Amino acid sequence: MVITPDTKVERLLRHLTHQLSQHLPETLLGLYLHGSLVTGDFNPERSDIDLLAVLSHDPSEQTIEHLQVFHSQLDADEPAWCGRVEINYISVAALESFRTQPRLMARISPGEPLHLVPATRHYLLQWYMAWYSGVALFGPPPQQIMPGLDRAEFVAVVREHASNWKVWIAEMDPHHAGSHVYGVLTLCRALYSATTGEQVSKKQAAKWAALQLPEWASLIEWAVTWWYGSGEARPRPDFSTVKDFIAAVSNRITDIRE
Repeated sequence: MVITPDTKVERLLRHLTHQLSQHLPETLLGLYLHGSLVTGDFNPERSDIDLLAVLSHDPSEQTIEHLQVFHSQLDADEPAWCGRVEINYISVAALESFRTQPRLMARISPGEPLHLVPATRHYLLQWYMAWYSGVALFGPPPQQIMPGLDRAEFVAVVREHASNWKVWIAEMDPHHAGSHVYGVLTLCRALYSATTGEQVSKKQAAKWAALQLPEWASLIEWAVTWWYGSGEARPRPDFSTVKDFIAAVSNRITDIRE
């Protein structure tokens, strides 16, 4: 199956899938692509590769050792994607029990080294998208091995994350435009998801949000231009404007009736 016409990305996916299946020959049940490569508007210069690896057993420290070798070799083989591959490694049992008895999963993401973390509902957004619309790179379709995830629960976690952004944005570097853009686009998508129960790309959600929030349309347009362009969109808004947007949209999401 060809996932994208971008031959470099396609090569990465094939190489990654083959190597990971070799490093986890007895425990890897499925590998599922989600994120912007599936929802659309993938930016090869900036977007991450989002994956969920479903395992037969909970990952252990020994699993981490095997995966460290895999990820180190992947970075060496594909230096353009170093630090831009996000993978959650989680067992079927953990996906079944996370609501009542969280188990351990392994995780690596941009700025976050490979490590074991509790598989709590905090990560449900990634699991839900892999289950709902993920593309199988290895193994059967996700719905055949992953427990079903409820849309209402997905929306509830979206609302929780949106509320947390009021804290996260205050902790950001006021001069780091990339973080501000990411916050604006993420809140646009959170508003879309909380309103519709669906997930789309950041760009699609931003277009929709600009119509719903005309008073913020110029800020949203700046964020889209920056993220999907050269990263040099001007004029750049004040950090206080970004914080006001985050607070306003977060409150709007909270006010949406379930």
